[in-house]
Amino acid sequence: MYNGCSVLWRKKKTVGKNPEPYFSISILCPNTNPSRNQWASLMVEQLPKIGIAVDIFDHTGWAQISPRVWGHPGPYPIPTYAEGGYDIFFISWSWGLDWDPTGLYDSPAITPDGNNFYQYDNPAMDNAIGNYISSFVLADRIEWAEEIQAILYEDLPEISLIYPLSVYPHVEGVADFSGLLWASTQYPFFEMTITGETDFHYAIPADFVDFHPHTYASNYDAQWLRQIYNGLIQRDPSINNGYAPWLAESFSSPDGIIYTVVIKDDACWADGTDLTSVDVEYNYQLAVTQSLGGNRYSTNIKYWDNNSIEIINNKEFTITFKQAYVFQDGNLALDLIPEHIWGAIAPANHEATSINWTKNHPEKMFGAGPYMLADYDATNRVIQLEANSHFTDWYGAEPSFDNIYFEFYGSKEGALAALAAGTIDMVDAQYSPQLDELDIAGATYTLVENPGVHEIAVNMKHPYLGTGELCPIAGTESAKFIRKAISHMVPREIIVEEILNGLGTPGTTGCPNVAIGYDITLVPYEYSINLALQYMAQAGFGVTLPSTTALTSPSSIVGIAIPIILSIFALIGGTIFVINKRKR
Repeated sequence: MYNGCSVLWRKKKTVGKNPEPYFSISILCPNTNPSRNQWASLMVEQLPKIGIAVDIFDHTGWAQISPRVWGHPGPYPIPTYAEGGYDIFFISWSWGLDWDPTGLYDSPAITPDGNNFYQYDNPAMDNAIGNYISSFVLADRIEWAEEIQAILYEDLPEISLIYPLSVYPHVEGVADFSGLLWASTQYPFFEMTITGETDFHYAIPADFVDFHPHTYASNYDAQWLRQIYNGLIQRDPSINNGYAPWLAESFSSPDGIIYTVVIKDDACWADGTDLTSVDVEYNYQLAVTQSLGGNRYSTNIKYWDNNSIEIINNKEFTITFKQAYVFQDGNLALDLIPEHIWGAIAPANHEATSINWTKNHPEKMFGAGPYMLADYDATNRVIQLEANSHFTDWYGAEPSFDNIYFEFYGSKEGALAALAAGTIDMVDAQYSPQLDELDIAGATYTLVENPGVHEIAVNMKHPYLGTGELCPIAGTESAKFIRKAISHMVPREIIVEEILNGLGTPGTTGCPNVAIGYDITLVPYEYSINLALQYMAQAGFGVTLPSTTALTSPSSIVGIAIPIILSIFALIGGTIFVINKRKR
């Protein structure tokens, strides 16, 4: 029993007749996402159509899930759900723009040694990941990324469901909005414009809590801080969101460890002070100072230390990283703060000082980015930024807006009302607006693909789903046939259109469809009971194949038990559904 309740639920008989079950499984699903609740419930209806009964639907919290998956206390391997582990598990992953599957699908990372709780072991995958993370030439890395995806597509240790889409409502006339980079906190508003507007008002759903670019944890704070503080390089949408020089004139490395960087001659801070190699050295030393308390400290110390920067001259230096890393360029994108402003402040006092200056001395909150802090209204929770007049000195063009306002609204309804009234220009996607809510005069929206994926994780040690040892034709090949059958029973288009209201695209593998190296040639497994039953037959089950190859129509996919399940969700938090099977 989890979260204090357990529900015994007898399913009502649905239209049509399912085959006698060949075996049964349990479903594990977090109770934190209403949409995920619905598609997990949908799969409770779908799997019996191909002879896979669902005994228990454990819809519960993360504290109860962790001991069954990556936090399993042992002994290992992680067993089935009935023995304290899991059979299949609905989970979502949020990635950055650089997809790094290391530690998730490679055999050395099988739990408890790593995060491979799938317990997936394939030498071909180990080889592909090994080559992927050691390919410092982008073309080679993309080739290995595609190989990893091909293996995942065939082996299905995870069955990808959908790639999510976010919607950004905004006034008409918005141009050059790089939504993916903005959602990834990688985008200063230096190019985006709004027809006829010199000021930009942006609604956010969370209050301001972080005020230092080295220590922020909130993505909302990262977005406004990124307007002020920039790095030597940054992502460029014109080159598939790869890294390009920004404050740097150039950067190069022969081996992915030693980089030579030349800073732009005209690079300067927002007060006109020259930006030099000393500033860079100061920031990289600051980022590996434990007393600063930055949330990226533990990662930074893996790659550099206080002696990594060697200054050649005022505008040129080398940085020697401690180890090779296929995404090393990202370590050159560290946000920089001016040494002549912060140098006298002890690192341990930086966070407190940033709060004090934001409230009382906004003139000190500047970097080299297109904007600088003008005012912080703590009462109404509004951050006002103003254009950095020295930005054009090194960038060659003025910022697009004179002022940017980040404004807190406590509800979606309030933010959309402000958009309709013309007091807000754009509403953050995390309010979760739906497309049918956006029939607003003078407004439109932009859909943005997120670097994430929703999936069904499979326990590769399950005797049917993973090892196949209990299949009529025993072996791992039969288990793979079952996983393919399950994938063919996922109505991805229905999930996108009816559950997500169009805010998603059907998934293919665990690689996000916006990651560098995503393989566009792979297509989602189609929804087909016929194909699913054929795979069940190949695993040795006595399947009677339908006389027609026609797919089940969308209107008949969702059984009548689904509203019953959802009504239970509306009343209960974490629950276990014990499903009594009836012969049909």
